[in-house]
Amino acid sequence: MTISTAVTAQNGGYLKIKVTGVAAVTVGGIGYLANPEGVPLGITRAWVYFRTGSTGAATFDAGIVANLTVAEDHSLLDFAAAIQATVGGKFVYGPTAQVAITENPTLKWGATDLLVFQSAQSTVGLDADVYIEYIRLA
Repeated sequence: MTISTAVTAQNGGYLKIKVTGVAAVTVGGIGYLANPEGVPLGITRAWVYFRTGSTGAATFDAGIVANLTVAEDHSLLDFAAAIQATVGGKFVYGPTAQVAITENPTLKWGATDLLVFQSAQSTVGLDADVYIEYIRLA
């Protein structure tokens, strides 16, 4: 696994997830994370800080799945490109689904679901932090 996380407060509502690119292109191939609170969470915002992008042409996607055999639908982050020339050094607001008035994503992270990061191409060279803000729904 190539991701790590620091949760400063279980009910604080924020995650910082370190993401390092890999050659794997499977669901959760870059890495995955179980729900840190063990209760349903409503993800309100997500950002990515790309220190460096991938060395080759790649996408960077994230979503919620029930298990690693389910195809990820890019419901949290769906980037057209993660290549260094496009994203290196950028801080990006990245939810895919948005509500028109609030611009918050409409995404629920179930108590036993996984947050997965993947790409259809190698993401070798990618070095990023993903910041997720959430509220407890239970």
